[in-house]
Amino acid sequence: MSAKVWLVDDDLSVRESLGFLLKTVDYEVADFGELAAFDAAATAEPLPLRGCLLVDVRLSGISGLEWLTSQRARHPLLPVILMTGYGTLDVCRSTFQEGVFDVFTKPLDIEPLLDTLHRAMNESEQRALQQN
Repeated sequence: MSAKVWLVDDDLSVRESLGFLLKTVDYEVADFGELAAFDAAATAEPLPLRGCLLVDVRLSGISGLEWLTSQRARHPLLPVILMTGYGTLDVCRSTFQEGVFDVFTKPLDIEPLLDTLHRAMNESEQRALQQN
């Protein structure tokens, strides 16, 4: 199974540029403008999902933080990396209390993000092995 990044951001330019970059380093990318679209696509995939969810904190509809508290348990093998243009200490504290893998502020620093994605993919595989 290939390493899939599930990318959710309501900014099309972010999805396009980040998706292009991730594909150039051999990640399979599925991108969505909202979490409802991700959830709909996830139901069509064999569960549990593997890879990594890279999601913006502030989205229309359900936000990244709201999704973490309400839907996170549905995808136990999927480490979640949050992106935010409004990184505050309170946001970071809340995300880590909800079990987020990491948090990045926009504009994204690509090298650390790629390192974190690699670690998150490894974490997903480790979780899958522990589940079996």
